[in-house]
Amino acid sequence: MAVDEQASVGAFLADFECQRLDSSQVDRLLSHMAPDAKYHVNAWEPPFAGHDAIRAELLRQGEVVSDVRIEILSIASAGQTVFAERLDFVTMSGKPAEFHIAGAFDVGDDGKDHRLARLFRYQGDGSACRS
Repeated sequence: MAVDEQASVGAFLADFECQRLDSSQVDRLLSHMAPDAKYHVNAWEPPFAGHDAIRAELLRQGEVVSDVRIEILSIASAGQTVFAERLDFVTMSGKPAEFHIAGAFDVGDDGKDHRLARLFRYQGDGSACRS
């Protein structure tokens, strides 16, 4: 049976929605990723590679991010690469924030993400922001 790449990405993004990005939540997210996955938080920075590095980064984000809600605006795929345009609604350091993100995901034959990249990340007012 073939892997449904778009469904795999949708399931990953659904699991990203949470009140707190804690250790058990991070473990759920990592279960969607290959052990050698690469996670680009921003396209202009080097990726976090492997579960240990990705876990540390997600836990770091969890110190300031809560109440994550994701709205997928559009999703498309070409082969094993899935593109998802979405709005991420979060609370960062106690303040609500909205990010318009276009992400790319490489999904392997195992249905796990092998590379996740946020290609563009903008605040609601259109200005670029960084984590």
